[in-house]
Amino acid sequence: MPSASKHGSRSPSPNPAPPIPDTPGPRAAGLLKIFDGAVKSSLEKCSTTNFASCFPTLAQYSPETLEIIRVQFNDQLDNAWRSNFDKIIKDRDVVRSLNGLDQCIEDARQRKRAAQENANGGPVETPVAPHTLSPSEVHLAHLMPFLQEQSTRMDDQLNATQQANVELLSTITQQRAEIEALVHGLENVIHDLEASAQIVGQDDVQTLGQEIRELDVEMGT
Repeated sequence: MPSASKHGSRSPSPNPAPPIPDTPGPRAAGLLKIFDGAVKSSLEKCSTTNFASCFPTLAQYSPETLEIIRVQFNDQLDNAWRSNFDKIIKDRDVVRSLNGLDQCIEDARQRKRAAQENANGGPVETPVAPHTLSPSEVHLAHLMPFLQEQSTRMDDQLNATQQANVELLSTITQQRAEIEALVHGLENVIHDLEASAQIVGQDDVQTLGQEIRELDVEMGT
């Protein structure tokens, strides 16, 4: 048999899987956008008005200092959240994993479109045998549940952090109210002491005046 016919009878070799990019794809970009929005939304709750309501005395007498403290507090929270999130993204290789998931989904969509075209009268495409898949494709197929679990866990952690911040703010507000009540009570005590001192001082003056008058009477007699 001629050599050309041998080459013509061979089945085409499967195309190698395209490399997975390191830059964020649609899902990775969506995850980063959601996290950024959650951070901004949480920090917006710590506005100048809300922060001042927790420290009314400082807000009344030194609002500039309180605003500096608020800005520093927000910056520290923002840096801590983003640093922890970036570390998780890097340690778990989340961007490449989500990009691989995007690639698998796009490949599935292309195969679905090809199958629909074949069902309309085109040649039937032979299904891809699992053993012919590349290691990266098999790995990503098993990685999907893990990625979904990690995404759910990150959402739970973010919600827990937001709830902890709300509880912390409530505790601070309650403590400030207790301190204000204590200061108000002390002010009332001081006011009562000052009033008592004034009354005692008036009695001493009256007694001294009476003694002087009696002495004048005795000297006159």
